[in-house]
Amino acid sequence: MRITQDLSAAWNEAVASGSIANEFEAPADDPLERWSKGDRVRFGLAVKGESIAYDARNLRTGTEIEAAVEERLVDSTGFVCQFNGYRALRPGGGAPRLGRQPDISPTSADCRFYCQDPKKPLSLLKRDPLLQVRLRHCRWNAYYNASPFEKEGHFLWVPIVVDGAATVIPHFPQALTREFIEDLLLLFRHSTESVVFFNSLHAGASVNHFHAQAVFRKNPLAIEHARTGDYKGFTILDGYPAEAICFGLDSDVGAIAAAAGRLQAEGVPFNLMMLGERILLVPRNSEHEIVAEFPGGVLATMEIAGKIITVDRSAYDRADMSQIGSAFQKVARSAKQVIDGWKTA
Repeated sequence: MRITQDLSAAWNEAVASGSIANEFEAPADDPLERWSKGDRVRFGLAVKGESIAYDARNLRTGTEIEAAVEERLVDSTGFVCQFNGYRALRPGGGAPRLGRQPDISPTSADCRFYCQDPKKPLSLLKRDPLLQVRLRHCRWNAYYNASPFEKEGHFLWVPIVVDGAATVIPHFPQALTREFIEDLLLLFRHSTESVVFFNSLHAGASVNHFHAQAVFRKNPLAIEHARTGDYKGFTILDGYPAEAICFGLDSDVGAIAAAAGRLQAEGVPFNLMMLGERILLVPRNSEHEIVAEFPGGVLATMEIAGKIITVDRSAYDRADMSQIGSAFQKVARSAKQVIDGWKTA
């Protein structure tokens, strides 16, 4: 399988053809007054000159929206912060309250991928898959993310069923199985230039329909450089602002599935990330799903890995390691305490 090469080619072709662009209804007023609540905004990516760039227009006013994306290093630590005002446009992207967020309905009728309703503008059924691969247990389609935070490639991986000439998207809830983990590991091992990740509910998932995500990784992320240590038979990150259970690329899938399964069975949200030479499970505290340090949205896999993406301009401006450390202490549970609970259960 040439997943990385084929996905990159399909992404570039889709951008060039104007396919990676959608209309959104603004859920709230833009602090910079580029759109008002209820405005229709067309947002996506386009080729400008010789590079891919964000492209947006307020359809009510007919005005082009200047690039609402900036990125900077944080204190020369390896952490990066990105201000991405466009992501406030996505469904569910309005101003959230601090703390735990409401549960997301598991029914297909309420699915924000509109997996059974092709009439909806943002339905997956209206998007041409960029790639389809057959893995050990399922066929998977790669779709573009409707609100990408990586211009070079931000994908949704969704299990599908091919029925004759038709492609069916079953509505699975956002929960991991061993079979899904095996397939995602296989996907990652054939696309090591990507970060492949899964956000559970209350840990970054904004849609309750099973999906993993992937982004092309230009440079190593901060979490890849973190030290590791042994703890009661597990490998955990040592000295990083968030604790995580760490596995190597050659780790037995059963061990990864068992750890993820225990978190899921105990109702502990988590992020599963596969990047570089590491596979990591980060237990999360659902009571601190949204924190005051970065109030615009949930800190999910990419943030925990070292790329803070926020729709809040003031949070972007003040972001430093003090803010990041304070936020991570709230959103991430202690991996040691989780392991202690397993050992005494």
